[in-house]
Amino acid sequence: MNPLELKEIGDIIRKVRKERGLRLEDLADDQISPATISNIERGVPHVRPDKVMYLLQKLDIPLDKLPEIMNGEQRELEGLRLRLLIVETLSDIGRHDEALEMLESLKMEDSHLLAPAAYFLRGKILYRKQKWRQAERAFTNGIRLSENQPHGDRSNMLSTCYLMLSLCSYHQNNLEKALEYTENGIEAFHPEGERPYTIYTLLRNKAIYLERMGRVVEGLKVIEEVWEDLPKIRQMETYLSLYWLKAELLRRSGVLDDAMKVCMEGLHIARLNKEYGSLFDLWTVLGSIYIEKGEWEKAEACFRLTMGIKSDEIQADRLATTYTQLGLLFMHRKKWEESEKFLTEAIKCGEKGNDIRILINALSSMGDLHRIQDNIDEAIPYYRRAAELSNKYRFREKEYDAWYRLAQCYEKKDEEEFRRCTVNMFKVREYVHEQRGRWLQ
Repeated sequence: MNPLELKEIGDIIRKVRKERGLRLEDLADDQISPATISNIERGVPHVRPDKVMYLLQKLDIPLDKLPEIMNGEQRELEGLRLRLLIVETLSDIGRHDEALEMLESLKMEDSHLLAPAAYFLRGKILYRKQKWRQAERAFTNGIRLSENQPHGDRSNMLSTCYLMLSLCSYHQNNLEKALEYTENGIEAFHPEGERPYTIYTLLRNKAIYLERMGRVVEGLKVIEEVWEDLPKIRQMETYLSLYWLKAELLRRSGVLDDAMKVCMEGLHIARLNKEYGSLFDLWTVLGSIYIEKGEWEKAEACFRLTMGIKSDEIQADRLATTYTQLGLLFMHRKKWEESEKFLTEAIKCGEKGNDIRILINALSSMGDLHRIQDNIDEAIPYYRRAAELSNKYRFREKEYDAWYRLAQCYEKKDEEEFRRCTVNMFKVREYVHEQRGRWLQ
């Protein structure tokens, strides 16, 4: 018997046993133990074939009827797969409650072959409803069952659940955990299995998390590794986000001409495919590149254009980034009132969004605006809040920057506060060096 047949036969045996109200212990005797029966039902490959035959005879399941029963089970399985696809599609089009109701109506037991997929879909729906903890429980159950199923890895449910767990952590501003789950997902991915696109989303997300953690060179290395596989990526959102991410990482590395080239290529593809969310992100990066080059009018034209792009994909966090960049642009041009107007909007959007890092950027930028105008008392509360949020969510580089700016404010104003800020800077830098040593190990 091949492993797939063993699993199908195990499913039939479990179904018959449960229909007859029998426990594992009720079937066990001196020839076969409850543990062996459980292994047979789960399709564990190392079970001896004679034990399978013995159990079939004990349940009066005729061998000549087995192909017919297996065909019936296969048809039932196909029907369930169709219903799960309907559930996923309902959620994809925003009908989450209807999708959840249909999923729960299936009443699928944990022992079922498709139970990991059912938990994954439950988690995905809850994730979209921003119920992070409930979603995490569902994905964790999906992982548990996928690890216990002898052929669960072929479905790539294990890596897909890790992918979604990482996103839950990301939206709760736990980047270290998000990166850890992503690494687990990459390691669990089966190249010949289902959902082949999962690996590219995992690698893209890994690069994003590294960028968010300030590990720009490592993030760029991940993107370079996946770049040659671009033609294989069928999901346009993932495809274009790699262009955005590569352009942003190159910009942050100071390679502005290469960043602009990648950005222009991405803009061309996004425009042809009417991918408005990607257009928004790419125009934002292009505007940021022009800021780095000191080409203020071109930068402003890019950001003004982004403000006119309408899409449901463009959420508060992304708007906050663009408003912050506009605020910085006008700050460079000493147009203080316009800068404050856009930074105020950036903070409002940052408060509504899930990405604390973006809110911290907006707060620090507002502090900068007041400090360079010598409005020190107005700058301090923005820097202090940026420091507190950075500390709470473990954004150490941003925390260091916030304490440094506070120290600048207090240097000639309050010696005790200045000393406190410099001590905090030292503590943060010490922590960062310890972490880098751990990464090197």
